[in-house]
Parts: sequence; C-alpha cells; structure tokens
Amino acid sequence: MPVELDETHIRHLHELRSRPVAIDRDGLRLGDTYVMFIAESALMAEHASKLIGDRAGAHVLEVGLGLGVFAEQLAALRPASYTAVEPHPAVVDLVAPRIEAQLPCPVRVVVEPWQSLDLAPGSVDAIMYDTWPPDGHADADFAAFVEQVAMPALRPSGRFSFFHSGSQLSRTRARVLDRHFPGWTATRFALPRDQLPAAWTKPTGDFVVPLAQKGQH
Repeated sequence: MPVELDETHIRHLHELRSRPVAIDRDGLRLGDTYVMFIAESALMAEHASKLIGDRAGAHVLEVGLGLGVFAEQLAALRPASYTAVEPHPAVVDLVAPRIEAQLPCPVRVVVEPWQSLDLAPGSVDAIMYDTWPPDGHADADFAAFVEQVAMPALRPSGRFSFFHSGSQLSRTRARVLDRHFPGWTATRFALPRDQLPAAWTKPTGDFVVPLAQKGQH
C-alpha cells in the first residue's frame, strides 16, 4: 500500500532530483556528492550472494538503483526478475539501459520513492535496501520500510539485506530486525584500503552485510 510523503520527504525528493548526475571512473555523483563507488563491487557481490546465491530463479527487489553495482552482481546468479526503485530520473536514464543489457531476466525500474511502491503480497524472494533519506530520518525510514514494504512483499523464507557502513550493526537496526524476523546475521566485510579511490567519502572501508530471513508463517 503506497504511503503519502510528508513535507520533509517531499522537499528532500525535490532537492535530490534537482542535483545533476554524473558517472566517472570512481563512481556515481549527485551534484558534488558521491553516492556509490565502483570500488563497492565486491561488497555488493557479497550482499547478492547471501541473498540469492543458493536460490536460483529468485524475484529480486532493490531499493536504490544508484550506480547499478548490486544489480550487476546478480547476473551470474540468474534471478527470475529484477525490480529497482530509483526516484531520480536522470540516474535511471544513465544506469538502467546497462542493467537491462546485463541481466538475463525481466527488468523493471520504478522511478519513484519507495513509499510509492504497491507490491503484491508475497511476490518477492529477496530485497536489497540502500537509500538516501532526509537527514535525521534514516532509522525511521528503515523501520517503516521493513514493516510496510519488506514484510508484506517477501515470501515465506524470503531474505532481506541492506547497506550498512561501519564494523558493527547499530542497535536501532538490530531491534527492527529482532521485531520482524525470526533470525538474522551480520557479517563483517572490509574493502582493502589500497582499493579505495582517492575520492572515497565514506567514513570507513569497513561494512556489515546483514541477512534476515522471513518466517514460514
């Protein structure tokens, strides 16, 4: 069920869409801000492997297409379908054609914020969540997405993962996972320092790869 955006999210969406998009040898920029780096390919491969590495023919939802690095890692895992949610039209124009050419399955891109999603219950096998929310709303948006989108859309035993910078999962995110999933893990993953580009803007090369699985009932 779509959720109406409040004024804070509407302003944030308009501000993001006003930023020019560029892709260079390091990654994807919105205005002057890098939002994803090519160097994150190994990290996204780990997310993809944990989500569907042992599940051929999975229906995959990614929230935040970005540079398409996660989507590229899916090709070898042969999903049944791939749906991306990306609210910036210029990002979609630059990235979606490449993803459509690489993935061996139907590709759908929703050019709206995730709050506009209207997915059939139990229609998704795996979800990757990586968004740019308004300042101060990251955890609240995460909790709302899990409750309002992920849990209804995931099939029984469906899997959920999300981007998380740092070497330890935050207590807030852990509480959300505890509330909705019967089991989850958080595996540490580090990008070698010598592989980080000079333009690297994230606080660390250390990450956590969470994996939560929906119950059977």
